[in-house]
Amino acid sequence: MDRKAIAEIRKLLTKSGCRIDKLAGCFVSEDGEVIAELKETFHALPEEEAEGYLDLLKRVLSGKPGRNLFEMEFPLSEEQAGGRQAKLYSLLRSDHKDSAQLAEFFGRLVSTLDRAGRHLILLARGTYDIPSKASDGTEMEDASDYVYEFLVCAVCPVTEISEGLCYDAQTLHFVSKKSDLSVQAPVLGFLYPAFNDRLPDIHQILYYAKNEDERHIELIDEIVGAEEIPQTQSMQQDSFTDLVEQTLGRHCDFDTVKLLTETVNEMISEEKDSPDPLELGAQQMRRILKDSCADAPDTVEENFERVFNNTIGEGRSVAADNIGGRSVMEIKSPSVKITVKSDMTALITTRILDGREFLLIPVQDDIEVNGIRILPRTFRGADAGDEE
Repeated sequence: MDRKAIAEIRKLLTKSGCRIDKLAGCFVSEDGEVIAELKETFHALPEEEAEGYLDLLKRVLSGKPGRNLFEMEFPLSEEQAGGRQAKLYSLLRSDHKDSAQLAEFFGRLVSTLDRAGRHLILLARGTYDIPSKASDGTEMEDASDYVYEFLVCAVCPVTEISEGLCYDAQTLHFVSKKSDLSVQAPVLGFLYPAFNDRLPDIHQILYYAKNEDERHIELIDEIVGAEEIPQTQSMQQDSFTDLVEQTLGRHCDFDTVKLLTETVNEMISEEKDSPDPLELGAQQMRRILKDSCADAPDTVEENFERVFNNTIGEGRSVAADNIGGRSVMEIKSPSVKITVKSDMTALITTRILDGREFLLIPVQDDIEVNGIRILPRTFRGADAGDEE
């Protein structure tokens, strides 16, 4: 799913564009015990309560593809009778009317998350008459050829609110409130089926993880049975770092890395209006490295294919946003750290002095050290001359 598709479906989880019709869920204790269940016709809920659920559900479609959102394809074996995709598709088609199917679904998730603390697990079902689009891209609300039936699942931690004084709007007084439970923003979730080319794609699922280090691979396996787990942003950054260092070898110097970074940032900027995230495969990576290391193209050509297959993986690619597009360049060593705005990196140069390489950064009249503004020596020299 590209950014536009995600944004289009996210609008279905708002008050003004709500297309949710059924809601089911369960509240799970730390021990994996189901304390309470819910099964509601969504439009029958009180307005404030419905808005609260919508706020939780739409967060499952927040973040960026490749960073918080991961599109995965079900293995063919899971589309056979009894497979994970087959079960999820059957649950979708049951319209929340089959209590046994709902219980089986929640039971699978509870058994996976039973050691992860208290959780509220929500499963909403919606229906969307996909508007046709005119040749100029405008939507024709009264023209629809396809219907998108979908499920949105959100796994929300439930935390305890400490005791203390709270304001009671009804009595207009502060009152002592005992410990209570509060539902937090979801940490995991998914949308099924995926929405690709403005059509349902029952063979794929969009998985959400608030934190890339806590994706709960066991839950992905339970829902999707994926043969390959998508890489996170930090994993792709590490792979790209290894690719550059091992391919360039002794030619991995400051000027080369700076030029490489600027090239990737420029490519991202050129594609910023594209709905599809920019992916960099072997061909693009090879060209970037050769252009950035013009003094040693043979080194890149000799090492690239072997290193790429060992670090990124044959036939794979990385999301450009995951390795570039930063607003700053960070230069650091164990004892020094320098942060420079990306559009100001041209100020930094290198020079060999007494056989050692140094980074040169011009001292300007707007530099502070520990909050104290300092002046360049040229300014001080001029001032001293004036005083004499």
